[in-house]
Amino acid sequence: MFRPSLEPELAQQSAIIFLLLNGKNDVNSSFVLLGPAKAVAHPRAGAPAMSGSGVVEARPVLGAVAILANTILVPIIGVAVKMLAELGVGPLELLAGRGWLTFLLLLPFLALGANRRAVLRADLKAHAIHAAFAVTTMACFYYALRTLPLVTVTAINFTSPALTVLLAGLLFGDRVRPLGWAALILGFIGTLLVLRPGVEEIGLDMVVVLIGSILAAGMNLAVRRIPARSSNYAVLFYFSLAGAVIYGAIGASSVTVPTPTEALWFLVLAATAILVHGCIALAYRVSSTVLVGGLDYGRIVGAALLGYVLFAEVPTLLDSVGIALIVLSGAIVLRVSTTRVPAKSPA
Repeated sequence: MFRPSLEPELAQQSAIIFLLLNGKNDVNSSFVLLGPAKAVAHPRAGAPAMSGSGVVEARPVLGAVAILANTILVPIIGVAVKMLAELGVGPLELLAGRGWLTFLLLLPFLALGANRRAVLRADLKAHAIHAAFAVTTMACFYYALRTLPLVTVTAINFTSPALTVLLAGLLFGDRVRPLGWAALILGFIGTLLVLRPGVEEIGLDMVVVLIGSILAAGMNLAVRRIPARSSNYAVLFYFSLAGAVIYGAIGASSVTVPTPTEALWFLVLAATAILVHGCIALAYRVSSTVLVGGLDYGRIVGAALLGYVLFAEVPTLLDSVGIALIVLSGAIVLRVSTTRVPAKSPA
């Protein structure tokens, strides 16, 4: 079986993590991902309406960049999980190893005073709710990825963006324009064309993925309710701490000393997971749910690219049509979300 080289990937991810964790503490910074959030008391005139106590200054382009980065990063997690499963790593050992390693990778950045203050000042209740959703949805997807094809898991997971948008409207009053809903539906149709998931064989693994998708919607909304004084580093810190404690305790007896190959894939998994959850936290805190939900469909484009580059999987005609619809959907959502509403003239 073809085994992709890990050295370039590890070098690239190490550089990205270093820049993100040591960047400026302003939402205007290109290295904002793990910096403190910047609350806005008086939004710009005509800026998109943002709701939820965790939403900071409306910056839809920055949110779009963050979620588009996940179109490549999320499929990498799937590849890493599958490679570790193929090497004989069990589900509990996988979760425990991932939990411990992500927490250890984040610990050195507590040396920064801003990060220490953010962790100490954080709203523990809000972080606990977010972490509860995050660690459970992670378990669902890692469990299913060991046995189901990556495309099948991805297909079922695409119920999450639309569900997030729907719940945001019901719970937080986020308004979605008709064109926004049309774009989400268009992206979902494109996804079905690419993945063509079979529904005749619905097993336990598929049910677990569906449960994970529902929990993922809760996780996405929970991160928006985290007070703005909590930095994105604090979001990642408490999520990783919860994973290390919970899965470390549950899976401790299953953990063995990893081989060099297993250790490399664990490192890829942990580093990528930090980037993925950092991008999610950033996107949902600076942009609307409809923008994030629409562009999230772009993950299938990343999956198609990885399949072609790593495993020589050539897209069919239906695949190409589906990807085109997904790209069109994302373009519509980006246009709708970045168009300012004209300010009303005073009476």
